[in-house]
Amino acid sequence: MRQLWICTTIPLAISLASASSSAQMPNKEMAQATVAYAAKITASAIFVSGRTLESVLEQELAPTRPLERLIKPLLKFDIDRGALQVTCRIGSTTATAQRMPALGCTLLISDTAPSKLRRNFEMTEAPFRSHAEDATWPYNETVSNKPTTGIDQAKLTAAIDRAFAEPNPKQPVNTRAVVVVHQGQLVAERYAEGFGHAMPLPGWSMSKSLTNALIGMRVHDGKFDLDARARETLQDNESMQPPTVRHLMSMTAGIEWDEDYDDPNSNALKMLFGSADHAAVYANLPQTISAGKRFQYASGSSNLLCKLLRDSFDKDSDYWRYPSRLFRALGMSTAILETDPSGTFVGSSYCYASARDWARLSLLFQQDGVFFGERLLPEGWVEQSTTPVRASNGRYGYQIWLNADPGDNGRDDRKWPDLPADLFSMNGHEGQHCAISPTAELIVVRLGCTKNGGFDLHGLLRDVHAAAAK
Repeated sequence: MRQLWICTTIPLAISLASASSSAQMPNKEMAQATVAYAAKITASAIFVSGRTLESVLEQELAPTRPLERLIKPLLKFDIDRGALQVTCRIGSTTATAQRMPALGCTLLISDTAPSKLRRNFEMTEAPFRSHAEDATWPYNETVSNKPTTGIDQAKLTAAIDRAFAEPNPKQPVNTRAVVVVHQGQLVAERYAEGFGHAMPLPGWSMSKSLTNALIGMRVHDGKFDLDARARETLQDNESMQPPTVRHLMSMTAGIEWDEDYDDPNSNALKMLFGSADHAAVYANLPQTISAGKRFQYASGSSNLLCKLLRDSFDKDSDYWRYPSRLFRALGMSTAILETDPSGTFVGSSYCYASARDWARLSLLFQQDGVFFGERLLPEGWVEQSTTPVRASNGRYGYQIWLNADPGDNGRDDRKWPDLPADLFSMNGHEGQHCAISPTAELIVVRLGCTKNGGFDLHGLLRDVHAAAAK
């Protein structure tokens, strides 16, 4: 077992700053949120991505705000590579995350240790499909060396240079990977030192768009009903329209939710780092407005979708194997979707995949749910998923962000008026992005660890589109 005392704070632990500007110990609640976050993201970084603790300390766990630096709580890490566990401590407060076979890492919350079934679960499916030896990406990991057409390579290189630039050392951008696909061909990629094309990296909320695909595939199988009730009604107000699965998909369920990652009392943090059953946190909250009336971004909505997806299977083993069906169909050999302590997939946040594999998922959406000639999503699913939900003002569809015209005022009201209106994207915490631009036949993947919203996605997309306008 490797034991380290380190002196650091973490982005989540800005909540610790509310305790005091002095270096006093945080209260129990704050400390618990901190150690749970640190244990979980460190375990996944080490046991899923294959990174070092030093890398995690340098990026995810780096203090970025003045009060974080003042407090400097001592975090003790116990890394047990034999048991595949990471334990983090602040004083007597501890949290442990463990790697599960084939299911990534999960926190061990109180006495909800993983069941024997999940501990022993193994993938028993056929290996990833093989293709002709002369085939190139996305069929395998060989990148075509054919000259690219329709791309100004100098402009594209300059765009990627800017994505990796570090103009302010005090606010590092930490771009880890950029992949650009044009007309189905991987035309450019770059990785930071210590990262590579085969390393699975966190998508955070890009995982929500993966959840979209998993739901769509189940609908295509005829095993999932978008118009079914999302939960049992928790109030007697019969005048209030209850949410359906469609409302969960569009973030319009009318359920109150606090998606705040600085407040240890927020719904989002209590769910991800303090609950055994993530879906239940959302399902048990009050509905305050009729479903469909208000857009409210809620990671709990995505996790309730994953619980309903679980309920559509007779056996948990079939449910846990289900994402691998999609990954194999797309050739996503690095991808893994983690579960919460209860065994339900955390479709809001915990998919890990390489930049190339995130690009493959993007291609599935760009190609209307068809991949390698096989229809995986229902015909019209992508169009439905990228149609703006009225309450979102043109910003959101089904677990996907949009650049659509919100109303009668046209492009001036779009988020990015200078980019195509049919552009849509998967977006995640700390600057994870997959942008799909059907008209331009472009996919742009950017993975990194940028704090405080500091990555210029708009600039990257604008520059790459300009390079493709040759």
